[in-house]
Amino acid sequence: MSHALIADLGGTNARFALVPIHQFEPLEVKVLACKNYTTFFAAAADYIAHCSVAMKDIDAVVLAIAGPVNQPVIRFTNNPWQFSREEVQNYFGVDKKVALLNDFDAIGHCLEVLPEKDKVQLGEPSKVDPQGASWVIGAGTGLGVACVVPQDNGPNIVLPGEGGHVDLSTCNEVEDDILVFLRKRHKRVSAERVLSGMGLENIYEALAAREGLEKRLSAPEIGEALTVGNDPIAKAALEQFFVFLGRVIGNLVLSVEARGGVYIAGGIVPRYLKDILCSGFREAMHDKGRMKEFVSPIPTFVVMSEYPGLMGCACYASYLVSKA
Repeated sequence: MSHALIADLGGTNARFALVPIHQFEPLEVKVLACKNYTTFFAAAADYIAHCSVAMKDIDAVVLAIAGPVNQPVIRFTNNPWQFSREEVQNYFGVDKKVALLNDFDAIGHCLEVLPEKDKVQLGEPSKVDPQGASWVIGAGTGLGVACVVPQDNGPNIVLPGEGGHVDLSTCNEVEDDILVFLRKRHKRVSAERVLSGMGLENIYEALAAREGLEKRLSAPEIGEALTVGNDPIAKAALEQFFVFLGRVIGNLVLSVEARGGVYIAGGIVPRYLKDILCSGFREAMHDKGRMKEFVSPIPTFVVMSEYPGLMGCACYASYLVSKA
């Protein structure tokens, strides 16, 4: 049976998996710490040496990379790995189909094969237009954004960009105070400054400052405080996180009318699914003045799949082999 080797490569961890061509659920997933390998190729060799499929049975290699992939040499922020597309092709063999995708490109391709069970709708049910454009957005270490345009034949077109770095907008006094607090530190404040693990910490610190407290918790500490339930600032910080997310998504929808829906991935929101379901997220998304009726019908979903990037790589691999 023909297989694809797929991987989702970040600065800290590299997730490798196998998948039969035209199947999309990653198998034999291994998470390898990048710091334990001097190069990507050393990590790949370790995975291949311990997986159940020989290289001769691998027809495609698709890598999702947290960063730009249209550079002559791809470099990683938090580790010394670097490689070129040609080096990857030569390592795996000129007979293999090879593709390098941005990590949010991969999540965009995942929408083609994402099971209904892995999608949780936020707000009142609304109709998805399968021919309409979609947005994918995900808060984790940073804030990733991509626009997805479905195609009748061939893979989705995923439009690249750095939407996580748009200017942060505010709509009330509390949000104004958060923006002023962060502007003193960063001068320019992007959406990622509040919609990321670091962003949750920033919101907490800013809200504490409004109470006259000089206090900052790490994202895991905020999570612990939310579990214990004895820290009202932690609760308010998470609520404000969801409100900012709604505002940013509403702005995206005003830019591209995403009748195909908005899909929220990343490590933070799925972890707090119960909280976002009863938050002001949708109200903030709709809060667009006279354009409310334009934005409000757009459906929003949380992606609950553990490995959406790997699923997107698997989907793309099937196209690579089919057109061979």
